[in-house]
Amino acid sequence: MADQIRDPSRTNRIDTAIGLVIEDQRTAERRQVIYADARVVLLRDESGGTTLVRRDSFDAELGTRYRPRPGAEPPSDAGQYDRLREHLAAYEGKEGRKAKHKADALREALDLLAEPSGGDADSGDADDGDSGTDTDPEVDFEAVPGIGPKTAGKLRTAGYVTESDVRGAADDALLAVAGLGPESLANLRDFVA
Repeated sequence: MADQIRDPSRTNRIDTAIGLVIEDQRTAERRQVIYADARVVLLRDESGGTTLVRRDSFDAELGTRYRPRPGAEPPSDAGQYDRLREHLAAYEGKEGRKAKHKADALREALDLLAEPSGGDADSGDADDGDSGTDTDPEVDFEAVPGIGPKTAGKLRTAGYVTESDVRGAADDALLAVAGLGPESLANLRDFVA
């Protein structure tokens, strides 16, 4: 019994699934799960903003802080996001230029799905390159010296997506990601500073 991670007294388990609509009891905001894996859950709020939550914390508070909204409409992109993530992981595992280009294209598609209102072109002024003024910008890991596409994918999979994710992470946690060494960690810290 001591090996169990979940509290056995909780009999009403709710599965974390893409498309699940919840209400945050602390903020009274309605949110939708738009991505979930073994480490993180990505939530989209009503204004289109996204929040990355550690999976273990989310699962522990699902049913208490995060209450499901029965009968709420699931997002139309729910299954697409998960399928694109699976394809991205497959291409990141392959070698070659073609696989890299396909992985880059899938990453762009995932970014569009994560944007508010499905990535409307009219929402920005000029170019797509500099839209991080009011949100936490994603880290372009591939632009950091010493970090290649495979390590970049592993960092994202481990839950390090935005600049604040990297800034808030301990050095030991980042170094635990396969492919990231002390020198590339120093470069990454400089990159997000």
